[in-house]
Amino acid sequence: MFNWRNLSWKHLFVVLLLLHILPLWIFSYFPSQDGASHVYNGLVLKEYAKHENYQMRNAWELNITIFPNWLSHIMLLAFLYVFPPVISEKIFLTIAIGMVPIAFLYFFNTVHSGEKGKSVYAWLGFPFALNYLLYMGFYNFQLSISFFFFSFGFWWKHKDDMQVRHLVWLYVLLLLTYLSHIASYGLVVLGISVAGGCLWGTPAITAAWRTHREGFTALLQKFVVYLKPVFRFFLYMVPMYFVLVDYYLQSTKQHQQGNHRGMEWVWEYFWGVKSIVYFSDWHLRANYFLLAVLGIAVIISIGYRIHRKEWVKRTDAFLLIAILFTYMFVRAPWSYGPGGWINDRIHLYILPMLAASLIPDMGKYFRYAVAGCLVLFSLLHFGRTAYDHARIAPEIAELVSGTHLIEPHTTYQMRSENWHKSDALGTVKYVTPYAHHMALYGVYADDVAHLENYEAAFNYFPVNRNTENAPENYLDLWYHKAVVDYVIAWYPPDTPEFRAYIADYEIIHETKHLQLYRKKRADGPILELWNRTEEGNLIIRFDMQPNGSATALDHHAIGPDTVYQSGKFGWDTRSPHEDYRVNRRTTALAQDGVWGQRDAAFKIDVPNGTYRVTNTFAEREDAMHTLNLLANETQVLKDFTISDDDEVLQHTYTVEVTEGYLTQVIFTPKDRVRPEDDWGHKNHFWIWNGCTVEQIQTK
Repeated sequence: MFNWRNLSWKHLFVVLLLLHILPLWIFSYFPSQDGASHVYNGLVLKEYAKHENYQMRNAWELNITIFPNWLSHIMLLAFLYVFPPVISEKIFLTIAIGMVPIAFLYFFNTVHSGEKGKSVYAWLGFPFALNYLLYMGFYNFQLSISFFFFSFGFWWKHKDDMQVRHLVWLYVLLLLTYLSHIASYGLVVLGISVAGGCLWGTPAITAAWRTHREGFTALLQKFVVYLKPVFRFFLYMVPMYFVLVDYYLQSTKQHQQGNHRGMEWVWEYFWGVKSIVYFSDWHLRANYFLLAVLGIAVIISIGYRIHRKEWVKRTDAFLLIAILFTYMFVRAPWSYGPGGWINDRIHLYILPMLAASLIPDMGKYFRYAVAGCLVLFSLLHFGRTAYDHARIAPEIAELVSGTHLIEPHTTYQMRSENWHKSDALGTVKYVTPYAHHMALYGVYADDVAHLENYEAAFNYFPVNRNTENAPENYLDLWYHKAVVDYVIAWYPPDTPEFRAYIADYEIIHETKHLQLYRKKRADGPILELWNRTEEGNLIIRFDMQPNGSATALDHHAIGPDTVYQSGKFGWDTRSPHEDYRVNRRTTALAQDGVWGQRDAAFKIDVPNGTYRVTNTFAEREDAMHTLNLLANETQVLKDFTISDDDEVLQHTYTVEVTEGYLTQVIFTPKDRVRPEDDWGHKNHFWIWNGCTVEQIQTK
């Protein structure tokens, strides 16, 4: 028979943990601002190596270096190999949210080890697991919160007997913190340094003061005794300081000053505990209850310490850390260079550090009262959050209702009159859960380029913009308007500018607040551009050449900037932007061409059927090169070598077309370090001179 008396606070902890994770799996989408962008970029990392994904490779380039902000992308990348995109995000968030209360529990149990009620303040982990920065979609920072408390707790547990195996684990935890977010890494290193200084530096200074009149020898002896742990502590902290200083110096070199929000904003944020406020001011009002509970706990803690005459405790170091973090919160800029939300990140750690300085053993009834109030606040905080999830979820479902209409190898942009607008909430005040959920339009079809992928603009993300030969206009994102295939409008702007922008588009999906536009297309291939063979087969010929060059007979001139047009043909990527010419050959087709180092896709609209395709390639005068070719995602040329002996080569293959187009993707080999030729050149480029497409069977 079930006995309620067998239940303990541990069971309640598990129930609350499951409760906080439950909304992730009940509702289809998690209403964060940037989260879906992380999923999209994780997919880019997974798919980028495939040359058939030419739109992704055309829009982005990988930034594979060691820097903070990596860990969530690595985790999402791993999950995407096994699970669909949205499920991958749910699994990641289950870990990222669920680890925070566990980390708080570990931290407080370690700091107050051996004391009654050591876990009383661990309940703070639940409201702080659902925080403003999480709903901003700062998934890396969410991970770093857990690693902050795991790292600090582990150091505190082993600080008096730090052995080599402990150091290894400490460095691993700190490395994970660094790879999650630099702010949490810097704060935990600072916190450990302050705590170490209090624990070992203060006794050394006190001993020196007490013996300063006993002579130099006595003073030196005391210093040797007391400074030994200080020196040992400093020695193993040096690598942590080095990483932090190196990052700081690089940042100051790139950015000279920060951007401050002003003192009114700072104090409003501080007293409102806005680090756990996100959808509306409801949480802001509820946070006054949390401040009242912690304020009473501070008074009770001081009273018990006076009663017990505990004037100095080791955990007083956390009070000093909380004060220092508060000073940093007030004085720090809101942003520094591209990095922002600095105050928000610091603020999140102030109350937990203050709670760590309070004594948990303050009498059975006071302890139960404080714990009960914190559990009640956690339930209120969670309840309102779940309620808002339920109201926002249908709107996000409406927002992404057209994802199934996006076709492979396409691009899209997005527009809105107001990203904060919501029927359910009126206004989503502090975050915009709709803006970057548009990224989900890029994850259900192969090779879709989300052209307003905000992460790609910053060098602290692993996917960056491909800015080679690109215009600077942000809204066009280096693309000519002709190759933006879709426009997604949420609360569509009713402006002349927007109407002019979509003049060449047609609506293919519409709901109450959503309009999905697709670039207008021709009814089919424009056959007037084709010729016929003696057998009556359709045939079309292309001369790849510099702009304005002589064109071979019966060929269409294809210059470096010939953009694909529906019903016709052209480059479906920005590459190539280079032309190549040699005057010693006699044929117009072979004497010039286009060349590039990046992948280039040439697209031709054709009637469905079977085609014979012949491509012409020629060498550069002083060097051989190697190329590869895909035809509608099937590799037809692999490591095809063009020598340097004035050779012109042709290659012919057959392909069956079922989707109304033929796309050929040309690229250099994956091996980027190749042997030198006789001239000492390492040639990572391709040259393309011409192409002929002949229909040999209709469908």
